[in-house]
Amino acid sequence: MTISSINLAMSASSYGAYNQKLTSATKAELEKLGIQYNPNITEAEGKKLIQQTKTQNTENNSENGTTKNNQKDSLFEKAKELAQKLGIKVEENQNFDSLLSIIENSLEQKIQVNSNNEEMLKKLEGLSRELANIQAESNGSAGYNSTNQALMASLEMLSQYNKTFLY
Repeated sequence: MTISSINLAMSASSYGAYNQKLTSATKAELEKLGIQYNPNITEAEGKKLIQQTKTQNTENNSENGTTKNNQKDSLFEKAKELAQKLGIKVEENQNFDSLLSIIENSLEQKIQVNSNNEEMLKKLEGLSRELANIQAESNGSAGYNSTNQALMASLEMLSQYNKTFLY
């Protein structure tokens, strides 16, 4: 028997052993990743499953990041539109959170100034709802119901105060 045929025989036998038995390290990694596996799979198949799962997780993470950035950009555009409705000039390098704060302060001032103008208060109520919706979406809330209720309560109190004060 020549040396090359011995090497070939050894590599074939080690390949067969490698190909048939799942190592404990690979098994542990499969379990760690939550991959359902058959104990009869080979080491090569186990490694392939691990690689596929890691690749898929990486792709999902990058897609989620892109989606979040797109949502944030969309909310920023909505906030800009709301600011324009209120007559607020949005600077080019304006921060999203500071823009929301400016809009909120502007709405509060306009509500106080127009406390006797019911028509204007209704318009401001609609704009306040828009702001509450933007804030809720930016915080990841499914809805803005509690924010909206708080706003409605404060506007109701303001209207009651005005009625009492005027009569």
